[in-house]
Amino acid sequence: MIQLMKIVNFFFVLCSQVLIAQKDSIFVKNNKKIIKLDETIITATRTKRQLSSIPLSANIISNKEIRQTNSIRLSNILNEQTGLITISDYGGGEGIQLQGIDSQYILILIDGVPFIGRSAGTLDLKRISLGNIEKIEVVKGASSSLYGNEALGGVINIITKMPLDGFESSINYRADSFDGHDFNSNFNYKKNKSGLTFFANTYKSEGYDLIESDSLKTVEPFRNFTLNSKIKHDFSKKKSVLFSLRYFNQKQNNVGSENLTGESIIDEWNGLIKFDIKFNKKLESYLELYTTQYSSKEYLSYNDGGPFSSSSYKQFFSRPELRTTYSKNNLTLTGGVGINLEKIERTNFYGIPEFSSPYVYLQYDDYILESTNIIIGARYDNHSQYKSQFSPKAAVIFNFDDKISVKGSIGYGFKAPEFRQLYFNFTNSTVGYSVLGYNVANKLLSQLNSDGQIVKILHSESENEGRLKAETSASINFGIKYIPFNKLNFNLNIFRNNISNLIETRVIARKTNGQNVFGYY
Repeated sequence: MIQLMKIVNFFFVLCSQVLIAQKDSIFVKNNKKIIKLDETIITATRTKRQLSSIPLSANIISNKEIRQTNSIRLSNILNEQTGLITISDYGGGEGIQLQGIDSQYILILIDGVPFIGRSAGTLDLKRISLGNIEKIEVVKGASSSLYGNEALGGVINIITKMPLDGFESSINYRADSFDGHDFNSNFNYKKNKSGLTFFANTYKSEGYDLIESDSLKTVEPFRNFTLNSKIKHDFSKKKSVLFSLRYFNQKQNNVGSENLTGESIIDEWNGLIKFDIKFNKKLESYLELYTTQYSSKEYLSYNDGGPFSSSSYKQFFSRPELRTTYSKNNLTLTGGVGINLEKIERTNFYGIPEFSSPYVYLQYDDYILESTNIIIGARYDNHSQYKSQFSPKAAVIFNFDDKISVKGSIGYGFKAPEFRQLYFNFTNSTVGYSVLGYNVANKLLSQLNSDGQIVKILHSESENEGRLKAETSASINFGIKYIPFNKLNFNLNIFRNNISNLIETRVIARKTNGQNVFGYY
């Protein structure tokens, strides 16, 4: 495992595809014609850019493509994209791997703000319904220069529908195997300066079993529902406010054995208030106030009703951020400042840990020549529980002509140590081994030693002094695009990720019961 402290991923993808993408249109008054533009992307630069013009490796899954696949959950549509693979965890949840990087290193956003509630590092994408998604933007490669923590391998931004002029509503129902039933409804209304969208979804499944030889199902029966609403009001052409609220709840059978049954419950909500002010044609500012909470509870009881075990997990995350964009001719400067506030309450944790992380970022985006676009940016995160991070990025694209272009980028990404890696205090009641978080290992190991439970300490207390470092990556991407004629293009993308400071577990002590004490390093 020590040899895996540094991983090198090299992947080569060559694909050709017919472009049937949704297009934006601009009406030019001078010659009375419509100019078709490529789809625009926001996630890659935090500003609206044509997808074909950015020097970063990115792609868009359009609403049309989502509808054509007839998928109902996010994991289904992502699994069909080049370079993306969904991976199931032990509980039946599904995470996403991007360019060979594990799901715990991919930042998931909904409308540009973080999606929380990782179970053992994995965000279960089945929690997200596709019923009100406008498009999905995928940025490949380290992106911490704009997004900070968790963007070591890339960013996936799920963008939900905004209020549109007029009135529109729809109701959809779908049945599938394993007695699955999906029902969703959409409502849209906008008149003059105010608009509203409302989405409701419920999904029920009897689960499934891939291994019939055992007594347990692979996925137990469950049901969930999602509510999502947006309200937008334009005070004027230069000032607007957006309110967004999302709620998710899921209940699933929890079966430990023939004699143990129970239930697991997930409860999640998030709220966003966003103010947009255009001072003039060159200067625009955004103020975002985002708060979210994820909680899960599960328990097992004997058939006679007696309790066997229970656990709970509650994570709270809040982030105010002020972002300003200045544009002049082909130059765009983007800067932002904010702070991440996070707290967690969990069974088998030492105390109730809290994180705070103020940050600042700046990005320079310019066409130094008519055919050459460069982006240079950096971000600084000052975290309360691990070493501060500086995340630079540089990217360039050169267009030889309308048919051939080349682009390359290099960026830095990081993933902060998780709460469990810092504050875990777990002892298996059946087997007897223990796992201790880095920040509390010395204190808890000393207690175990005083209680006479330790035979030998293998790593001294001095090895756990100081802060645990964040996992980091230097990501390099190089691409060539060739368009022989309209609606057909060839893309070649080569990338490499150099990952350092991987956080692993090791045996730090031997117990008198013959079991080990594990710690993080």
